[in-house]
Amino acid sequence: MKSRLFWAASMVLVGMGLCAQELSPLDKARAAYEKRADAAQAKEAVALYKQAAQADPKSYDALWEGARACYFYGNYARSEAPDSEKLDIFQDGIDRAKAAIASKMDGAEGHFWLGVLDGVYGEAKGIFKSLHMVPEIKAEMATCQKLDNTVECYGPDRVLGRLYYKLPWFKGGDNKMSIEFLEKSVNGCPTNALAKLYLAETLKSEGDKDRAISLVKEIIAMTPDPRWAPEHVNIKATAEKFLKKWS
Repeated sequence: MKSRLFWAASMVLVGMGLCAQELSPLDKARAAYEKRADAAQAKEAVALYKQAAQADPKSYDALWEGARACYFYGNYARSEAPDSEKLDIFQDGIDRAKAAIASKMDGAEGHFWLGVLDGVYGEAKGIFKSLHMVPEIKAEMATCQKLDNTVECYGPDRVLGRLYYKLPWFKGGDNKMSIEFLEKSVNGCPTNALAKLYLAETLKSEGDKDRAISLVKEIIAMTPDPRWAPEHVNIKATAEKFLKKWS
C-alpha cells in the first residue's frame, strides 16, 4: 500500500515538474504559428517571434520564421485589411528578413522571405509604384537558387514564375518564362497548391484553358499538405472561383 502511495505521489511531483517547465520564447512562437488558421493566433505568432528575437538577437530561426509569420498574417489573416495596415505588417517582415540575412548571409530562408515580402509589399503599395523593387526580388531569388533552390519547396521558382506573370510586358513581364519557372516548381513540389494555382492562371492567360481547368480541379480534389494546411483553405476557395468562372 505504501509503495503505491509513494508511486502516486512521485507521479504527481513529476507532473508538477513538467508543468513548471517553461517553453522557450521560440517554441511558444512556433506553437502559435502552427495554429495560424486562427487569426488571433497568427497575430500572436508575429508578437511571439519578436519576443524570441529579442531574447536571442542572434537567433536566425526566430528572425526568418518571424518574417514568414508576418507574411501569413498580412496576406491571409488580414487579407481584407486596408493596404496601409498591410504595408506596416509587410515592412515589419522585411525588417526581420533583413536581420535574418545579417545574422546568416548564407541562409536561404532569409533571402527567400525578403524577396516574398518585397513582392507582397509592392502589391499592397501598387505595382507601378513598386517597380523599383523588382531587381531586388529577382536578386534574392537568384541568391536562393545558388544556396538552396528547394527552400520552401522550390519556392524561388514559384516566386519568379508569379513575378513574370504579374509584371507588365513593357517592364519584363513574360508568360512563357512564368510557365517555365512554375512548371519547375510544380514538378519539384507537386503538393504545393499555390504553385499549381499560379500556373493555372498563367496558362489561362496564354489560352491553355483546358490545362488550367485541370489544374484547379486538382487543387480542389487534393489533400492539403500539412505544411500549408491553413493556406490551403484560401487557395482552394480561389480555385473553386476560377473553375466556376472558366467553365
